[in-house]
Amino acid sequence: MRIAVQLQQCLASPDDTLNFDYTSISEYEIDRAALTIAHAMVNPINVNWDVDRYADKVNLSQPNRDGSATAEPERLKKFFPEAVLSKISVPATIVDIHGKFLVVHLPDILTASRIEHLNHITGGLRESLLKTVDPKDVNKCWRDDGYMVPAEGGEFGANRITVAPAYFMQRWERRVDPLVTSESYKSEKVQQWLAALTTSEVLWNAITEVVAPDLF
Repeated sequence: MRIAVQLQQCLASPDDTLNFDYTSISEYEIDRAALTIAHAMVNPINVNWDVDRYADKVNLSQPNRDGSATAEPERLKKFFPEAVLSKISVPATIVDIHGKFLVVHLPDILTASRIEHLNHITGGLRESLLKTVDPKDVNKCWRDDGYMVPAEGGEFGANRITVAPAYFMQRWERRVDPLVTSESYKSEKVQQWLAALTTSEVLWNAITEVVAPDLF
């Protein structure tokens, strides 16, 4: 109860809008993230099955190219009944029968200023993303099937770009195999996006290290 009160007080207090600096993480952002995580940890929602057994039962398969659901979810319901959950509007965790995390739900953990900044810099990738879309390509890779480009490209565009500064084009086999910079990485807009994203990524990494250290 005490954590919930402190979190509500934090969310209700003036944030860092007037003094927001994207190159640093404010004390307010740290306090807000810490209280959000703490609230989630003391607010578990349980499902009545073992996540490891669930993972063993899952059959990996490619998604249907038309976007329709595969038969796999229905098959799994026979062994692992779906949890009946209402709307979760506060920080919470969903855990299996042994207390292992399935979901860590952290609403409003980032400030409005941080999100506005991220949206602004991501908008700079719009042109680069839309260049990768070829609506006439009927034989596109199945990985692209989920990308739905809105009319006129939308605010951010859609699709994917590779931003690796150095990678091997093929599996590394010889010492003489050259490192290659991805074409997208050479874009000035992409480099500006990466530079502006650096501090926010430090905050994300710190949050991930706390809530999911095994994945960090």
